[in-house]
Amino acid sequence: MKQVGIALRRWLLGCLLGLGTLTALAQEHAIDEGQAACQHTRLRTFGRLPGPNARVQYPGDPGIDVTYYKLDLTIRANPNGLRGIVTVGFRSTADNLSQFFLDLHDTLRVDSVRTMGSRPARLTFTRQNNRLIITLNEPLARNAATQVLVYYQGVPPNSTNSNASFVFGTHGPRREPVIWSLSEPYGARDWFPCKDTPCDKADSSDVWLTADRFFVSVSNGRLEGVTDNPDNTRTYRWRNRYPIAHYLISVAMSNYQLYQQTYRPSPRDTMPVTHYVYPEALTDRLRATLDETTRMLDVFSQYFGPYPFRAEKYGHAQFGWGGGMEHQTISSMGQFNTDLMAHELAHQWFGDAITTRTWEHIWLNEGFASYAEALYREATGGQAAYRAVMNANFTRARRARGTLLVQDITSPASIFDGDRTYAKGAVVLHMLRGVVGDPMFREILRGYASSRLLYGTAVTEDFQRVAEQVYGRPLGYFFRQWIYGENYPAYQVNWSSQEAGANRWTLRLRIQQSTGTSNPTFFTMPVPIRITTTAGDTTLSVFNNSADQTVEIAVRGRPTALALDPDNWILKQVEEAPVITGAEEPILSQLTVAPNPAVRDLTVRFRLRQPLTGQFRLTDVLGRTVLSSPDRPYAAGPHTVTWPVSHLATGRYILQFQTPLGRWSNAVLIER
Repeated sequence: MKQVGIALRRWLLGCLLGLGTLTALAQEHAIDEGQAACQHTRLRTFGRLPGPNARVQYPGDPGIDVTYYKLDLTIRANPNGLRGIVTVGFRSTADNLSQFFLDLHDTLRVDSVRTMGSRPARLTFTRQNNRLIITLNEPLARNAATQVLVYYQGVPPNSTNSNASFVFGTHGPRREPVIWSLSEPYGARDWFPCKDTPCDKADSSDVWLTADRFFVSVSNGRLEGVTDNPDNTRTYRWRNRYPIAHYLISVAMSNYQLYQQTYRPSPRDTMPVTHYVYPEALTDRLRATLDETTRMLDVFSQYFGPYPFRAEKYGHAQFGWGGGMEHQTISSMGQFNTDLMAHELAHQWFGDAITTRTWEHIWLNEGFASYAEALYREATGGQAAYRAVMNANFTRARRARGTLLVQDITSPASIFDGDRTYAKGAVVLHMLRGVVGDPMFREILRGYASSRLLYGTAVTEDFQRVAEQVYGRPLGYFFRQWIYGENYPAYQVNWSSQEAGANRWTLRLRIQQSTGTSNPTFFTMPVPIRITTTAGDTTLSVFNNSADQTVEIAVRGRPTALALDPDNWILKQVEEAPVITGAEEPILSQLTVAPNPAVRDLTVRFRLRQPLTGQFRLTDVLGRTVLSSPDRPYAAGPHTVTWPVSHLATGRYILQFQTPLGRWSNAVLIER
């Protein structure tokens, strides 16, 4: 979530060559500040964690279902430390539950664990591998509810390092103190005992923060009260009554100045919009930027439905990095710009109100928020602004490796991969919009945001189910290949036309594709086609469901040009052959490849109606030539050309025959 720093930018640029590419990347970055900043904050925070350390804490104790968190924290700076009483309410999900664990970093010392009620009792506990293992005095029946209080203290790990999940930092020229948390994905246990999994949302939470009166202390929900204590401390009591994932509970504390707006979702309703900002940062220019928040709330409410936490608030709390984090009702912000503000606000619907059930499906959080940046640009700047954002996402998505479903959740760099989780996630939503159309797409977004998943958790299949219910048709092919498959299609397009009389023509279109992967071997998509004829333009959709497909299309007027997906709705590459004008019979016919798949040799057979000079090339899915023949003349009649291919890697290739009169191609599979 942090703004891309020099080191990361060098890493991103390292694989790119040429000044033109660098310029394109700079333009992409300028458009793409929101998701780049969002991504980098996660990577800075948790890139330091070794994989096994992260994985061992997931998915929390399945024997309990957490219903409530109350964090009563006393926090001091210089010397740094915290002392806490955390109440965890839960139900047993097992028969005769006698022992359970909470996740808590071993650095923090637990003084005692007690039961709640009129007769509280001490509970025995042990510590092991960043877990607090608690033994109940009496077994708990399935579905029975109870609460325990954990008394603990200490200094959260690495807390003077701005990369930590709980930080004691400074800001401004006078280096005044600021304290903040950022727990996603595996950092909540660094500062409070919890069940460390996104799938178990508490029904509600309270956060009470006591610190020196210098601090304005900010957290989730509504501010219920502020108390000045005799020891020159002040307690802020924050109350949240919406379901909340543990990693979205937050702390932000400094000498904030409050800049406040009022959002009116309807003529009779109001909601506070609160911005807690460093005094030196609250300029007139920043106020003008912050004022855009209420407009964003309006735009996203029209797209997604009402803001999901309208009984409480929305706002920002400034913290020590250049990015942002979507803490529920109060996004932590290291910078303020349109894209980042839109990204974090959209998370309140997608990520907070509906939370990814497992980190594998994190695109449901980050892809949606990244796409929301484009939607806001569209609402305020029109189609050109929307296309600019999406073109940047297309560029990044082409660099994505692996499936959109995260395969390695031990690696935060894998979870928050910017090219895949953010950019390709956004592109998938853009493509879905292209498949179903604008009105249906809006209905899908609103249906998803208001479904039974609201205030709960989701995986991709849940979103697919909503999309299919709204669309009224199966979309399994779409989700199967774009979420669980890899790469994208590389299309080869050839067409010819033949007059059919009375200014009517038959256009013969051949679409071939390769993917460079075995999953999928080809992409099934409705492909928009624009045909330009002497009678005007015709736009239609061809449902492309094979690696090599030929269709005939009747059109008025002589076809003069054809464009596949001219408005860029599909993540793809396209290579279009020169036009082959219809005649009494084709110049070239019977272009066949055998055997196909080829193992040792590849034989090409074709027939020419007239003498023709041409060259054969075999290219891989990246367009690199792996075999070629000299440019040579061929006489009219049948021909056979053979090449050895046993030295080539297994995969899909494209055979091309380039001539002055056109280019013909065929898909080739080589197997070892």
